[in-house]
Amino acid sequence: MSEDKRAYSWNQFVESGFDGRDYEFPAYEGEFTGTIACKRWDKRQNLLAYLNLDDGRKILTSAWQRDDYHGLGEMPIGTRVKVTFVKSANGNAYLREVEKI
Repeated sequence: MSEDKRAYSWNQFVESGFDGRDYEFPAYEGEFTGTIACKRWDKRQNLLAYLNLDDGRKILTSAWQRDDYHGLGEMPIGTRVKVTFVKSANGNAYLREVEKI
């Protein structure tokens, strides 16, 4: 991905050959470290980030424009990050914070 692109479009994602089938949205909260493996836009212009956690888990998380994508839009693939997930009132885990490490 070129430096001026924040994330892949769907077509670019498919053409990249990245296999996201092993990535799942987390159902747990906590603080984790890992690496950005890939990023793409969804149909609502939310940023989907594929993360390889240091503990071996592969997660997919959504970041919204209203939160300025938690800075993920400006971080290139391969960036090491610390991410924090919390549970909402309905019990779903969501991305609360991202820190470049």
